[in-house]
Amino acid sequence: MNTNEIFAALSGEVYEIQIARGDKMNALTDAMYGSLVEQLNYADNDTNTKVILLRSDNQHFSAGNDLADFLENDFNDDSNVVKFLKALARLQKPLVCAVGGAAVGIGTTMLLHCDLVFASADTKFSVPFIKLGLTPEGGSSLLLRQRCGTAKANEWLLTGKTFLAEEALNAGLVNSVEADIQSTWKTAMETAQGLARNSKEVLIETKKLLKQEYVETVIEVMKKEANVFAERLQSEEAKAAFNAFLKR
Repeated sequence: MNTNEIFAALSGEVYEIQIARGDKMNALTDAMYGSLVEQLNYADNDTNTKVILLRSDNQHFSAGNDLADFLENDFNDDSNVVKFLKALARLQKPLVCAVGGAAVGIGTTMLLHCDLVFASADTKFSVPFIKLGLTPEGGSSLLLRQRCGTAKANEWLLTGKTFLAEEALNAGLVNSVEADIQSTWKTAMETAQGLARNSKEVLIETKKLLKQEYVETVIEVMKKEANVFAERLQSEEAKAAFNAFLKR
């Protein structure tokens, strides 16, 4: 179940998935998204797993899409990145996440599908789609507003600004801020292990009650976002922004 860049193992009744591409600040490739989908689906159906924990194996959570790899693959509703986001949205079991360092683009939007998020004090979040001539993805046009309020959703998505862990905490994007990445991983695992002391059925049913009313709505929003995103990828503005970024 492991690849060179995605590692997973069962720790008690917690299925821990780690993103392990530290030399690229955990920028995600199409192949990595495919592996993440496999891991999430496996954990959600594994009878020995009660809780899923997602983190990196280094100081950065994820710098977002690997743009060079991203441009080499067709983007549509069947792309691995979209399948990954849908898998997150449809997870039955609780998902705990630990973040630190860079949390860019999908490195931030995927957090909107996590049930509990713990951040290191050094985390730098951003959803800079607008700076690349692109539009929101992952259901963020809906979920960010629901979770953090219209004012913050507008500010973050329209400016693409970088914001720090304390701002994320105050806005409700994360549950707590820890001193460093090691303590963040520890808190996340302890929390996941604590959840796993409860019955699997109760965990699943509680999450269903919390999210069942809007899961399919979120999936529909994702599809609409993906359609607009795909159109924007073909724009001259986006092509110029991507080229400028890749030449840096």
